[in-house]
Amino acid sequence: MAIAVRDNTSFAVEIEVTEGTYVPPASADSYVQVLKDGTEMTRSQELLQREIFTGSIGKTQSRVGMRSVSGAMPVELRAGDTEGAAPEADKLYTSALGGKKVRAAVTTGTGNTATVLQIDDADISGFSRYDLVVVKEAGEFQFSWVSAVDTTPSAANITLGKALTGAPADNVEISATTQYSTANSGHPSLSISKYIEAAKLEQAVGCKVNSMSIDNFTTGQIPSVNFGFEGLTFDSSLTASPFTPNYDDSLPPIALRACLHQDGVDIAVNNFTLALENTLGFVTSTCSENGRISSRVTARSITGTFNPYKDDNSLTQFENFKCNVPYDLFLWAFNPDGGCDFNGEFVNGVAIFLTNCITTELGESDQDGLLIEDVSFEATRGPQGTDEEMKIAFF
Repeated sequence: MAIAVRDNTSFAVEIEVTEGTYVPPASADSYVQVLKDGTEMTRSQELLQREIFTGSIGKTQSRVGMRSVSGAMPVELRAGDTEGAAPEADKLYTSALGGKKVRAAVTTGTGNTATVLQIDDADISGFSRYDLVVVKEAGEFQFSWVSAVDTTPSAANITLGKALTGAPADNVEISATTQYSTANSGHPSLSISKYIEAAKLEQAVGCKVNSMSIDNFTTGQIPSVNFGFEGLTFDSSLTASPFTPNYDDSLPPIALRACLHQDGVDIAVNNFTLALENTLGFVTSTCSENGRISSRVTARSITGTFNPYKDDNSLTQFENFKCNVPYDLFLWAFNPDGGCDFNGEFVNGVAIFLTNCITTELGESDQDGLLIEDVSFEATRGPQGTDEEMKIAFF
């Protein structure tokens, strides 16, 4: 007997063709580099008590009912290896949010302003309201989001929700991106494979992400994303890992130069959190071997916190709370291009946009004697319920 070493563990994720039918890793790129702390896979089966008289006060042996599996896969909040490439945790993001879009790099036309970028007719269909963009002006890359799209032939353009610091040059490039957004359907089911010592396989089947949280987005730290999942069933076997994992080489950004904007205003915070919760509805049948056939996301909730310093000359956070004033939140992080000396250009960018937020609780704390407002918020679909709550993009 050889006792397994925890560090000799790898995880692979695949989208299932048929929900509940296990899909093994297809290649070395199927593997996801997860964090050591917080990763788990818990397998459960329902015990059915037999309440019968036996002439004894002891229990009768139970029968086994339906199986289930749950767990967590925390990863670093990092982009793919190349500009606009999907991150390593691509399938987890898709299962969590439901919507995914890939946009190639686009070169604008002429006559750009700080808020309006001219787009060729052939490229305008790639943009939608609330999409996230990086405008790659030489020496000054900038994040923004799209507030409006004009598809007028020969005059197509996008309006930016966050104005650039100045009008960019003609024919400036808009970065390629992989973007995920909230959707009412399209959340794929996943097969999650856990290999121990590359020799023992523990598999979770028919999984969907039921929670996603942005953690450790704290000044000077490495932000992470924790994906919780729940699945239909599980299995285990003495199966060797079919591939040596090929992990991305990209580095995670540090929460420095990682700005939070509230309604377009840069606010100084030391911490930001975000929690998405998906409610899963399971389809069950007596005809199924395990009882559970499939699942679907039936409800979604997005909440979070941030902690701006208390301004003795402003009531903004209080009025937002008291009067239920909606606001947007725009957050980003990146790695400086060319190492530690920042020249205004960057790589491995990630941005998060929450379109309609309301403050649900307003508290107070202190940091080394400085007053801080502890803001708890909920991200919604707006007063008519028609706006997407959230988008996250990798550049």
